[in-house]
Amino acid sequence: MLISYNTLILREICFHSATAIQYLGEDTAVSLQARHSDIQAASNIHELLVGNLSINGNHCRWLVSDNLSIVMVPNYAASDDGNLYDWSTVGRVKLMGINDVE
Repeated sequence: MLISYNTLILREICFHSATAIQYLGEDTAVSLQARHSDIQAASNIHELLVGNLSINGNHCRWLVSDNLSIVMVPNYAASDDGNLYDWSTVGRVKLMGINDVE
């Protein structure tokens, strides 16, 4: 999937180990790097095999472990009719939060 980031700090956490360690701790930062790669490699969220997915409308929370939670939304314009996206067809996501960092 293609990933965008809701804030600059989220992008920094995903691409820079030192920043990830500063915000998340070393163990969680290492786990995040692997899961970030999983998101990039997947065609849609249903291909993410590690952890538990929780979908609430157009929000998806990926609970990877007790110490890592990633919140995503589809990175498409909102539909005018208010319909929800079919997550099996979503190929672009926006990371909205990692743990408590937004």
